[in-house]
Amino acid sequence: MNENVFSFFHSPVWNKTPERTMCLEDVYNYVRGEQARERTLRLRSIEDAAEARKYKAGAFDYVTFSGVFSRCSDADMVSHSQLLCLDFDHVDDVSALKRVLIADPLLATRLLFTSPSGNGVKWVVEIDTAEAPHREWFRSVGNYLSARYHLEADAKCANESRGCFLPHDPECYINITNN
Repeated sequence: MNENVFSFFHSPVWNKTPERTMCLEDVYNYVRGEQARERTLRLRSIEDAAEARKYKAGAFDYVTFSGVFSRCSDADMVSHSQLLCLDFDHVDDVSALKRVLIADPLLATRLLFTSPSGNGVKWVVEIDTAEAPHREWFRSVGNYLSARYHLEADAKCANESRGCFLPHDPECYINITNN
């Protein structure tokens, strides 16, 4: 397996100094484990959207799936992980979307989990930045998903240093063989 490593940051989201690097298996174990269980349950119990956003920003650890950074900023990328994380918000049927993405014939799911809010999906796929730059991959994959499934990924995730909050999801999916 190609070792795709990226930066891990402790909460809050305004902490821009990475703690360490991680790989997909590390995130899989974190998300399936107990580290974020109570925070995830608490977030999902908050009814006010603004309060929920504030809590999530302050309480959840995060990763930059697209690479290793000396600081969480596109300008401070040390190396690209060859991973792209797409975020789908306000999903009507999270389980159905997960099944569709895992079964996609063109893009191999590397990691997939339910977002902290419980009504979204985080989807990680492998890319090759030798073929095209990161943001071109983001646009191309987004266009493909829109045409094939009428899905729209969160456009804010196009930048390489975009943080992805790590929730608790005991049904997190990982493909470590990339088949």
